Amino acid sequence: MPQAGLASAPFAMNDVRGAQRRLVWRVVSSQALAALLVAGGFAATRGAAAAGAALAGGLIAAIGSALFGWRFFATGIAPGAVVRRALFAAESLKWFWYVVAIWAALARLALDPPALLIGLIAAQFGYWLGLVGMKRG
Repeated sequence: MPQAGLASAPFAMNDVRGAQRRLVWRVVSSQALAALLVAGGFAATRGAAAAGAALAGGLIAAIGSALFGWRFFATGIAPGAVVRRALFAAESLKWFWYVVAIWAALARLALDPPALLIGLIAAQFGYWLGLVGMKRG
């Protein structure tokens, strides 16, 4: 008969870093795949310039998610206050990246705004699809 507090846990805690990396990789790769699919659609219908803008929009979102995951999971398992600060820092970094990258794409590179926006939206759907199938505790 196990003593109180000595029963085995319903989930493994020994590979937290690996699980975090796999989650970020799954989300970022599904965003990149969504961006590639939308860019392919734009290449077939509106040409290479629109396809490049859609791909850039999707990659902006994918890089933003990668930055978020890198910063947020840097703390590993930590107290709530540390995790909260990591969450705010990660979200701030992601939005800073979004503002700078979208500004550069529109103002400096003069990419097609509708295609860029559609690429961003498609990558957001890729984000949600990347979270589907996550193991729940």
